[in-house]
Amino acid sequence: MIPGIADNETIAHLIQVAIAPVFLLNGLGILLNVFTGRLARVVDRMRKVAAQLRADPDDADIRQLRRELALQRLRLHIVNAAIALAALSAFLTCCAILALFVGGLSRDTQSVLPLALFAAAVAAVIVGLALFIWEVRVSGRALAAETEDLK
Repeated sequence: MIPGIADNETIAHLIQVAIAPVFLLNGLGILLNVFTGRLARVVDRMRKVAAQLRADPDDADIRQLRRELALQRLRLHIVNAAIALAALSAFLTCCAILALFVGGLSRDTQSVLPLALFAAAVAAVIVGLALFIWEVRVSGRALAAETEDLK
């Protein structure tokens, strides 16, 4: 065994400990898929509204289309922020796993770095999910604005 390096039992324990953050990574991958799906819908809708604006609509339609475009821009910014936070969370989770291994292999088990990184990753997920809830609400407002004249 190399001096200063952990034994096989410690390495096996480190691998077991690192499994929990892997579940977070899996969930983050699913969240990123959902967020990018929302982003694609926003982009498609913005393109459609922009095409309608370019088609020289009457004054009443222009006002409604611009209002909807503003809501879609807000959705775009919110979803982009949620995606950035989910990606940041995945990055921090990977850093926490790495810190666990490096700390465990060097027998520096007193480091709070893995915990701090994991806590920051979870905080980023929480804020990203809050943004997702906000985006869903804005989406509802956009749909209401779009169908307002059908009442």
